[in-house]
Amino acid sequence: MPSAASLVRQRLAEQREALAVAEEALRAGEPEGLHDVRVAIRRIRSALATFRPVLERSATDPLRDELRWVSVLLGRARDVEVVIEHTEALLADAEPVGLDDAVSGLRARLRLDLTAAGDVVDETLASTRYAAVLGLLDAVAGDPPLTAASDRGGKGFARKRVEHDLDRVVERIALVRAAGDADEQATRLHDVRKAAKRLRYAAEAAAPVAGSRIREIEEVAEATQDVIGLHHDATVTRATLRHLALDVDSGEAAAFLLGHLDADEQRVLRDLRSRSLDALDALEKLAKHRG
Repeated sequence: MPSAASLVRQRLAEQREALAVAEEALRAGEPEGLHDVRVAIRRIRSALATFRPVLERSATDPLRDELRWVSVLLGRARDVEVVIEHTEALLADAEPVGLDDAVSGLRARLRLDLTAAGDVVDETLASTRYAAVLGLLDAVAGDPPLTAASDRGGKGFARKRVEHDLDRVVERIALVRAAGDADEQATRLHDVRKAAKRLRYAAEAAAPVAGSRIREIEEVAEATQDVIGLHHDATVTRATLRHLALDVDSGEAAAFLLGHLDADEQRVLRDLRSRSLDALDALEKLAKHRG
């Protein structure tokens, strides 16, 4: 049976390789490159958190912080991509008549945002700080700084850590239920999404020793993060459209178009909010019925 040490070594080695492949795709301009880089970084950060009890935090906490820096910068570029995708879908559904110039202007503005975000990605990947992050990652993934506790059996350790991350999700769900308004609820739903991702990745890392409960937790966590992810994407899109509508230079036609698209996205958001809240029930149920 694998030990906790072998589980963390395997997970970090796998995701370091995944990051290298994704980074190559990103540098080559492949469409999914940015997404895949961010996913690999999230999985590495999650592994460092999940396996924290058997790792020397003096070495791993600085790496988590630096990976978060990379993720935040790349996340802004991903948000622009999402806004463009959602806006194009809204335009296709709305079929605006007589607003060709406003539509063209909106698309041009979003392309400028995408170009600027792409520049940030390029600058990040070319920076000495990013090179240092990769160096630190290679050191940690190549020879994880393990504690004496890492010799413990992997199955019991992995299950305990997955259950711990499930409890973290449930705590954040309680904050969603207690939210005072839609904006606060959206923020707290996003917190649940991040916690659900960490839970899913913890269950993935436990795959070599996973039982049926851990596999079920992984499936439910993934489904939850997916629907809340759609809610988050719609929230970001609506915030962008409203920001553009406040631009004093946008013009009357552009303001009308943006207002129409914002109303359409608001309807989408209401549906996704309802679906997101429903999705939380399954995780709460899993937490109540432990094997």
